[in-house]
Amino acid sequence: MSAKPDIQILTDFLSDYTTAMVSAGTYTARVEKCVDRVARRYGYDVSVTIFVKYFTISVMDSQDNSLRRTYVKKIKVGQVSFNRISELSSLSWRILDENLSLDEAKEQFEGVMRIGAHKFASSLILISLANAAFCRLFGGDMGSVACVFFATLVGYSLRFALAKMGVNLKIQYVLVSFVVSFIAYLGVFYGFTHTSDVAIGSSILFLMPGVFLINSVFDILNDNTLVGISRAVSTGILILCIAVGVYITLSLSSAEILHV
Repeated sequence: MSAKPDIQILTDFLSDYTTAMVSAGTYTARVEKCVDRVARRYGYDVSVTIFVKYFTISVMDSQDNSLRRTYVKKIKVGQVSFNRISELSSLSWRILDENLSLDEAKEQFEGVMRIGAHKFASSLILISLANAAFCRLFGGDMGSVACVFFATLVGYSLRFALAKMGVNLKIQYVLVSFVVSFIAYLGVFYGFTHTSDVAIGSSILFLMPGVFLINSVFDILNDNTLVGISRAVSTGILILCIAVGVYITLSLSSAEILHV
């Protein structure tokens, strides 16, 4: 067993680790278990309380309760990444099973954070193909598929750019849902497709915050009721923002869907 690391250095590491886990789309109970696993390996107790925008972390020496650190940290908005969640969870087990030193743990953590950092192009193509496939699955013709594919290319790129500029997430959802649904409508207007309802409806599917909604259910089931309800409300607001963007498109167009 290596020497117990300094509590300040460990707290900084656990704060970064918690931020990475939550930003990647992990539900609360899993974050708590992974962080606790790492802290116990180094001889410390930890308590984590997670909310929608902030989390509180308190680290305490298990043999000297007077030695402790408590911080409130802001959660960075990030892209959902199941690969990153898996790698970070695996890292917590490696730290425990392989007795990694804190320096080794930090080095591996930085390696995990570099994974997928430059995969925007592949994500753009795959998400666009997936959205187009949903359009076809729901009965869209080939014109709708092409329109949805192009709309998703533009919408995903726009959302990435808005996120880089630090635009509010709700404004992102309104703007992007309007742009993609309007591009899909242009396909209807110029006669590329005759399944307008499927084209416009499926164009915004990639924006649906399904992971956040599932996490809110997991949180409630795991007795993290407050954060679960908060996430559910936030998810509902994002869905409403999507609806606002689509409504703007329909109100500016002559799409018959609005009058059905």
